Amino acid sequence: MPSSSRPRDRRKNASAKEEVGWVGLPLDVILAVFHKLDHTDILMAADQVCGSWRRATRDEPTLWRRITLRGTEALSAKINCSGLACAAVRRSTGLCEAFCGEYAGDDGFLMYLTEQ
Repeated sequence: MPSSSRPRDRRKNASAKEEVGWVGLPLDVILAVFHKLDHTDILMAADQVCGSWRRATRDEPTLWRRITLRGTEALSAKINCSGLACAAVRRSTGLCEAFCGEYAGDDGFLMYLTEQ
């Protein structure tokens, strides 16, 4: 039984080290970088790097004040661009002032955007 608890302890220690390492940047630095990215990149990549980056993308509505989702027809065939657009608007928590989205939604999304 002791051997089964040790791998969990190692995983906890490894994840704690990751949080303190290169991903342990101050929030203002992370947000400065994220403001330079397209919101599609934030939703599809930066959000999945680590816990501190995920929290920065989810808990900072100012990041989502002016949403830009650039896409292509090929990308919209592979992923749900309307879902990405809705996720971006949700994260703005009512602070969305501007939205620019190529292949990002349909009439249903526009209704959702106006309601938010």
